[in-house]
Amino acid sequence: MLRKITVLCLCLAMLIGIGATAAPEVSAKTSNEYIAAYYANMPAYQKHEVPIVKAFFANYKGTLGQKLIKRAIWYMENGYMVYGHSNYAKDGRIDCSNFVSLIYKDFGFDITTKARDYDKVGRKVAGVYSRLQPGSTKKWELVGVDKLWVGDILLFWNKDSKGNRYISHVALYMGKINGKPCIIHTVSGRPTAIGITNSFTWWYGEHFLEARRIFPVKKYKARDPIIPAQYQLPPQKPVVYP
Repeated sequence: MLRKITVLCLCLAMLIGIGATAAPEVSAKTSNEYIAAYYANMPAYQKHEVPIVKAFFANYKGTLGQKLIKRAIWYMENGYMVYGHSNYAKDGRIDCSNFVSLIYKDFGFDITTKARDYDKVGRKVAGVYSRLQPGSTKKWELVGVDKLWVGDILLFWNKDSKGNRYISHVALYMGKINGKPCIIHTVSGRPTAIGITNSFTWWYGEHFLEARRIFPVKKYKARDPIIPAQYQLPPQKPVVYP
């Protein structure tokens, strides 16, 4: 992949939406509201995400899985994504399944954009499941973390009106960082639609379904990251290509 360092000074655009924990619908906001949310959530991002990102790169060896996560981090920091069931390349909106699909497509893998179909992607990783922590009736933990590979896809379930389970959320596994399994995905309360979760104690433990793996592969072709034709959240600093 030709690597270029290009600085795009991108100015004002229109609307953003913060991603949601299990990808529910979110109401549209004005550009100013999205910008305000970006800065309001930045201190928490600096405290939580930044140390995890630094620790990730401290052990970076350039494997394909790590390259996928590196690209996901790039979008988190430079993509100015907003949450929405749309096309990021068209209008800067993204949801959980489109985000995972986008990262893989950046490296030549064409996978579904529908969360409910992710149980058909790749193959299931055996021995990875969640359970209640010993002695607890509320707190959960992820078991079999050492069986996961960086870049694996984690699936989470919810229930429909009839009580049937369906895949409601997907995320990319970053690895075990600072002793905790981490995922990067669409999540609320961050400057943009993308953030990092490193706790499976509550929702993510209780609703964990399974892990899926596409690796190993012998060949792949990387492409430059996508720049949307239209931003909903105007970039708040120069966007630097990887």
